[in-house]
Amino acid sequence: MTVLNPRTGQCFIKVIHSSVWAGQKRLGQLAKWKTAEETVALVRSLPVEEQPNQLIVSRKGMLDPLEVTMLDFPNITIRGSEMQLPLQALLKIEKIGDMILKATEPKMSLWSCYDNWLATVSPYTAFSRLVLILRALHINTERAKIVLRPDKTVVTEPHHLWPTLSDEQWIKVENQLKDLILGDYGKKNNVNVASLTASEIRDVILGMEIQAPSQQRQQIAEIEKQASEQSQLTALTTKTQNVRGDEIVVTTTSSYESQAFASKTEWRLRALAAQNLPLRARHLYVSSDDVSDVAFTYVLPKNLLRRFIAIADPRTQIAGYMYGVSPEGSDQVKEIRAIVMVPQWATHQRVHLPDAMPSHDYLRDLEPLGWIHTMPNELQYLSPQDVTTHAQILARTADKPRVRWDGDRAAIMTCAFTPGSCTLSAYRLTPAGFEWGRENKDMASAQPDGFTMACFERVQMLLSDRFMGFFMVPDNNGVWNYNFMGPMHRADMSYGLQLDVPRDFYDEMHRPSHFVNFAGMESSAADEVDLEDEFA
Repeated sequence: MTVLNPRTGQCFIKVIHSSVWAGQKRLGQLAKWKTAEETVALVRSLPVEEQPNQLIVSRKGMLDPLEVTMLDFPNITIRGSEMQLPLQALLKIEKIGDMILKATEPKMSLWSCYDNWLATVSPYTAFSRLVLILRALHINTERAKIVLRPDKTVVTEPHHLWPTLSDEQWIKVENQLKDLILGDYGKKNNVNVASLTASEIRDVILGMEIQAPSQQRQQIAEIEKQASEQSQLTALTTKTQNVRGDEIVVTTTSSYESQAFASKTEWRLRALAAQNLPLRARHLYVSSDDVSDVAFTYVLPKNLLRRFIAIADPRTQIAGYMYGVSPEGSDQVKEIRAIVMVPQWATHQRVHLPDAMPSHDYLRDLEPLGWIHTMPNELQYLSPQDVTTHAQILARTADKPRVRWDGDRAAIMTCAFTPGSCTLSAYRLTPAGFEWGRENKDMASAQPDGFTMACFERVQMLLSDRFMGFFMVPDNNGVWNYNFMGPMHRADMSYGLQLDVPRDFYDEMHRPSHFVNFAGMESSAADEVDLEDEFA
């Protein structure tokens, strides 16, 4: 197992002794999961400040094992890569090869793959040089070693992996290694190396899968053939009548007015896209930059978050009120135990909630901790619409002791749908933000008058699977989404609550109007003839 830090050149090599594989079956699967376990153990052994922000996996088969084993590190992003880095070429170096052959037990070792390069070149140049060397060693080990040591005067220091060369010598060696790699590619694919573009040369060196120019030309020819077929004019004649009975004949040679209109906000397309939202819950990122040291820390159970993401919509926001308690002996920590889904409708910028606050026996021993909502795009700050909504709730509940929100305890959590993942942030209002939001009337502008970054501050939030939370939904069959029946939602409406799992955004109970047309399909035209008109 090889783990490389491209910035510093540190390379962790874990030797897994053959005794581990003795008597085992399905060695391929076992090797993947064993590698994932060793990677997690390595990350856990590092100090927090040295733990990586992301892991780039060079083998696609390692993505699933790593995602499962890295659940304890939600802030570390796991990404796949099309680069086929030949890290196994490191085993062809005598020092590393001897260490592996002489190992009698599992062993972790740390090597510096950049030697002393960073004293004269940048990490980017050092990484590019290392890729060149490893690719050349992978293609032709003997020729690569000859290129690396052009004459007998070049020596390798005892504590280095590579020969000691000057910058000018390294430039010559890099050019020769590049020619070696490109020559091998041209020979295998029957391609003239001189015809490759700069981007293709870069892809070949990095090991990305690119097609030979002959295959590319064949695909281009097929696309041009399809375009020429579509460009042939087809005349379409349409006969219609106007209100006076005059016949109108129109002949067109284009697709004008003959194509079906498709909106980008078509609910059917978004309903299909919403099916992939649970997959994003596998990649969660918690934003913890510039958090307040004196504010409360909010702990959100993962079961609530995963279900909240699964019932959402990729574009339209959804929201829920949060309720929780402080664990014994930790007054500065707030554990969120419940999310209440109240009747609501929303746009991509804000959520419309009823004025009445939730009330139920199950919430009597819990304190209100604010609200959580989704966002179609990530913002680096709290939106003015959220500031206004939160401030108005604080002002509306100030004179109601049973449902009163405390400005210090009530937070706003946002769950932004970033590509392939979800980014979580938590905020609370400052006194200046409360005063501004209470008076603000501009809910459409992205930067209303008086809105500043001083209206809010970030607070610490954590994810946990140590405890579970529950949902509460309206008691009218669990219908909370009024986006498809807007006139039924009013700000002064009342509602009851029940303990239940919330329905999906596009559940059939949330869109009854879509099923009205089905009633007319049950009786056919033949049946209508037999109907007797009593008033005829």
